[in-house]
Parts: sequence; C-alpha cells; structure tokens
Amino acid sequence: MTNETQQMDMFKAVRLFFVNYFDFSGRASRGEFWWAYLAFFIVSMILTIVDVVIGSVVYGFTESEFLLNNGIFTNILSLVTILGWISLTSRRLQDNGHTGWWQLAYFSIIPTIILWMFFILTADGNPVLLSFSIIFTIITLALYILILVWLILPPTEDENRWGRNPLLD
Repeated sequence: MTNETQQMDMFKAVRLFFVNYFDFSGRASRGEFWWAYLAFFIVSMILTIVDVVIGSVVYGFTESEFLLNNGIFTNILSLVTILGWISLTSRRLQDNGHTGWWQLAYFSIIPTIILWMFFILTADGNPVLLSFSIIFTIITLALYILILVWLILPPTEDENRWGRNPLLD
C-alpha cells in the first residue's frame, strides 16, 4: 500500500495554525509546526523593528532602554498566539506518540528559579541548597531538550491513538 504524502508550506501551516487554534486533539506534522514557527519568528522580528522605531521616535527610547521596555506589538502577538502555540505543540507531540501534557514540564523552571533565588539570597552558601539548585537545573534542561527532540523527530507510525498521520490524508 502506498500513501502519497502532502507537502506543507508556510502559508498552509499558518492557516492550519489558526484553523486548529483551539484543537488540542489530533496530530500536527513537523512541517506544520516548524513552518508556523518560522512565520511567527519572521513576524516577531518585523514587529520588533516596528516597536524599536516607534519607541525611539515617539518615546525617545535609546536601544538599551527599549530592551528594558518590551514593545507593545510583540507582546500583543505573543498574547494572541499563546493558546494556538500550546495546541499546536500538543498536536506535534501527539504526532510522535507523546501526550501534549508533557508541556507542563515547562513549569519546572519555577522551582529551579526559586531554589537559585534562595541560594543567592542566603549569605551562608548552603551546600544542600546549592545541590538541589543544580539538580533542578539539570532536570529542567533535560526536560526542555527532551521536548525539543520530540518536536524534531518524525512521527513514529502512520496511525496512533491521536489519529492518522496528517500528511497522509
């Protein structure tokens, strides 16, 4: 049995991003995920330039001051697309056979930051606190790398519990 695969381009990926904005079930191909990511990156860079120009002309910010005052347009883009990114990442992880709930691993940065803050703020340099901080940092980095690898890898099979490979339909 031969299955002809569909080709994905940036415009199709962006369209699917918004069509499936609230869809956390199903699967998303590598092309769909990474083309949408590239489009988001390009739009973010354009909006950053617009923010810098507006910030420097209207508010008189220097470049270093702008870095401390994030641009309004890039923040709006991030807020508008955050739910879509969570759903797209869920579908991409499900394409590899992993549940989208793995994204909760992103929150492992919170205890890591808290531990480092306690270590820095305590003047005695507690070795146990330092050890926990290092361990949590390693675990957090390992989880981030694991999720990135899963986002890069091809699908494991043509059909899994989240449905058929979207490129084969």
